[in-house]
Amino acid sequence: MTSVRSADVVLVDGYVPVIDISSSIGAELSQRKSVANAIAQACATSGFFVITGHGVPQELVARMERVCVDFFGRPWEDKERFAVPPGDVTIRGFYGTPSYVAASDDVDTAPDLCELYTVCRLGDPGVATVESLGADDFDVWSRPNVWPDDAPEFKETWQEYYDVLEALSAHLMRLFALGLALDEDFFDDKIDDHITNLTVNYYPAVDGEPEPGQYRKGPHSDWGTLTVLYQDDSGGLEVLDRASDEWVPVPVIPGSFVVNVGDLMEVWTNNRWRSAKHRVPVPPASVRSRPRVSMPYFHQPNWLARVECLPSCLEDGEDPLHEPVYSGEYLLHKIQMAYS
Repeated sequence: MTSVRSADVVLVDGYVPVIDISSSIGAELSQRKSVANAIAQACATSGFFVITGHGVPQELVARMERVCVDFFGRPWEDKERFAVPPGDVTIRGFYGTPSYVAASDDVDTAPDLCELYTVCRLGDPGVATVESLGADDFDVWSRPNVWPDDAPEFKETWQEYYDVLEALSAHLMRLFALGLALDEDFFDDKIDDHITNLTVNYYPAVDGEPEPGQYRKGPHSDWGTLTVLYQDDSGGLEVLDRASDEWVPVPVIPGSFVVNVGDLMEVWTNNRWRSAKHRVPVPPASVRSRPRVSMPYFHQPNWLARVECLPSCLEDGEDPLHEPVYSGEYLLHKIQMAYS
């Protein structure tokens, strides 16, 4: 990787570049386009980039990590009180380990060595409506989020963190639009009632040897538009380089977020932008005793948003590679595949 001047948008130019987005916040259109073009280049190659200059308070990130580590450190029977009921596709609450597989449809692995907690804005009072979900899905997807009843700081911190990441994701989607030579507000009405899950992954210490082919998080792609991820300083996240078929470590940069493209952006862009497979392998025996924490914000468009190939992403005579899909239907399909 080649470092460039800190005044430039791209701080580190590599397969997973580090991009300073600070000049796109409250800036002139030309500055926003400069950042958007750097992001578009990353989306068209690795599908992954790291952002700095995002404006998210580090105190909030640290507090979010702390309340989550405190929760996952509880006795098992205490955490199970907040477990997702078997067969509940809305994935709200606690998942233990090993109980699910994050792997993509064409990858068969043992259950991931990971616990997680997750919430969705549809589970907040008054957010879900029949108009936004449709009558057939309202009763299921309007189910309330599950919150620890003995830790008010947990809920308060998650909600504050969610709101900040919601704003950051909306800003990134506007940069995505500029990077695709669209009007800056192109995606606004497709994400104004989004159905995003905020999840915290807790990878406990691994004692002994994992099962053959077992991961902390199996190879998979994300499902929506983009993911904004905080990872702690232990690292371990890897992205698949499709050209070389090799796994590339994602840089760990203090104060940054990892951003990656989801499956629905592949549909919108006719695979011009790549939803890359990524994974978290079990580390070498010498460092397996260290837990790991990551906090992905899985940005997903409105339930009824129709996602189809953008005309600007088709050459003359070229056909779309994907059939149009609806955001909610696609999400439900992927949940059923991953959590069955």
